[in-house]
Amino acid sequence: LLAGGHLRHDYTTLTDAAPANMRARRACLCFGLVVVLVAGLTTDNHKLNAPRSALMPIVIVPGTGGSQLEARLDKPSSPHWWCARQADWFRLWLDTKELLLDALTQCWADNIRLMWNETTGAMQNAPGVETRTPDFGGVSAFSELDPSLPLHASSYFRDLIAALEARGYVAGSSLLGAPYDFRYAPSSKVGRRFTADLRALLERAREASGRPALLLAHSYGCLLSLHFLQGQSAAWKAKHVAGFVSAGGPYGGSAHELVVLASGSNEGVATVHPLTIRHEQRTYESNHLMLPSPAVFGAAPLVTTPERTYAPTQYADFFADIGWRHGAQVYGQVRSLLRGFAPPGVPTHCVYAVGQRTERNYTYGRGWPDAQPERVGHGDGDGTVNVESAEVCRRWPGTNVTVLRGVAHMDIVKDGDFIAAVEALLADVGAPPAEGVRAERGSEIAV
Repeated sequence: LLAGGHLRHDYTTLTDAAPANMRARRACLCFGLVVVLVAGLTTDNHKLNAPRSALMPIVIVPGTGGSQLEARLDKPSSPHWWCARQADWFRLWLDTKELLLDALTQCWADNIRLMWNETTGAMQNAPGVETRTPDFGGVSAFSELDPSLPLHASSYFRDLIAALEARGYVAGSSLLGAPYDFRYAPSSKVGRRFTADLRALLERAREASGRPALLLAHSYGCLLSLHFLQGQSAAWKAKHVAGFVSAGGPYGGSAHELVVLASGSNEGVATVHPLTIRHEQRTYESNHLMLPSPAVFGAAPLVTTPERTYAPTQYADFFADIGWRHGAQVYGQVRSLLRGFAPPGVPTHCVYAVGQRTERNYTYGRGWPDAQPERVGHGDGDGTVNVESAEVCRRWPGTNVTVLRGVAHMDIVKDGDFIAAVEALLADVGAPPAEGVRAERGSEIAV
């Protein structure tokens, strides 16, 4: 939200009856998800060795801000007398009450920020802050982000998890999760450890079930998953990964990241002042990785100020003019991580949404960069990810594409049709299509 994993492992880092049209719509989406794995899994490299009745394991990789983070404090100083300097393990993200008063948010922002280490040339935790991601291999860290909220108000993957458990999936066994510290990019020490642990988790899933697993990711998790798959050998992927379901992946970046880095963004939380959290947002490697890619957005200006304009080809100037002294260094480390959008190399189904007003360009007044934009131009997308970014997956040969209409970014993984499609894929891979429904591998199914 304001950031713009039984194999039990804790990441620890220390300063380092529906209407007919609805039934048809659901049948179309379900078959679209099934057909891509049927096409891939029936090749010599993707035959399943276990009985067809066995559950195909699934590994979920959530999006940015989509994993709980825990922290332990032994800080040499704090920004205010009321900010704790020592504390045993507690939930750093998400703890909603820390965002209700600006005085508390200042303490929270100082705890969750990263800092540039001049010696190592990399981002790390603030001094005296130790962090970890709970329940790697399980799903509790992203089922809901703040379990203390009533009525499951911070629910994320909860609905999909419940639907799969109702079909016999068991969290930590056949239903696995890979939560992570969403502040970091795969190039970091923390990111490299996540990559190694994700590989081990998929190997464990194969060993336990006799079947390769389905990798399902949302949002920034799609970027991490793509980077991971690009780095594995074809033989390893054929053995361990049955397919990749990408939901709302911002492969070409998101224009909103420009505001996050320039002015700060409270993401609609009225009690949070954007400038209070701007610095911690700037320190996230992930926010730099999700900047609009010049290869996708081109050279047209996306930010206009009274003095000049900025295009995705001018980030060095952009960082200098907003006063973010380490921006160019961090961006230089992450800009090539997706290897020119090379394909994942496994049967892939890409799901993204359109039909929501999505920020695309910004005009600032004299308050630049400390004030919010005076005017915002919009384009198509899911309200967060611009359509041209989401549809990068169309470049991958053989990818099956499903376009959801009018579904917001965070609602993709909660969407009833999406959940039904995932259930159908996992429960009956290789089943014949529903009567009257047709699809081709690599086709688009609009929903």
